[in-house]
Amino acid sequence: MKSEGRVFILCSVSEGSDFVVLFIAIIFHQTFEGLSLGTRIALLQFPEPQGRQLIPNNLKPYLMAFTYGLTTPIGQAIGLGLLFSPATNWDPSGKTELLVVGCANAISSGLLLWAGLVELLSADFFGEERNVGIMKDRKWRWIAWFTVMLGACGMAVIGAWA
Repeated sequence: MKSEGRVFILCSVSEGSDFVVLFIAIIFHQTFEGLSLGTRIALLQFPEPQGRQLIPNNLKPYLMAFTYGLTTPIGQAIGLGLLFSPATNWDPSGKTELLVVGCANAISSGLLLWAGLVELLSADFFGEERNVGIMKDRKWRWIAWFTVMLGACGMAVIGAWA
C-alpha cells in the first residue's frame, strides 16, 4: 500500500507514451492488489477487545478498504500539485527529479519486497497457525510455490516490457 503514492505521483507527471504504459500497469496493479488485499482483510481475525477500543472490530475491515481506496486520489493529487504548481519547475529528465524518482523507487521496492516476502509469503508457507486446509498437504504447498514463482516470472516479463 505504501508504493501507491509514488506510483500515482509518477503517473500524474508522466507525458505521452510513458503515461499510457504507466496507466496500463496501474490498472493491472490496482486490480490484483485490491483482490489480494480484500482476501487478506477478509481472513483477518481481530483479538477480543481488552477494554474500550477506538475503532470497533466490526468496522476495521471497512476502514482498511476505505483507506486503500484513498491512496489513489491522494497520490494523483500530490503528482498534479507537483506538475502544475507555479513554484515547481518539474523537468522529468532533470538531475534532481531523477534522483527523487530513483529514491522513491528504491524505498517502495524495498517496502514491497519486505511486505511480500517476509510478511505475506513466509507467513503462508511457514506459519504453523496458518497451515490449515490445503496448505497442510505437501502437494498443495508445492503447487502454491509453483504458482508464486509463475506469477513472479510473469511480473518480471511485464516489468521488462514496461
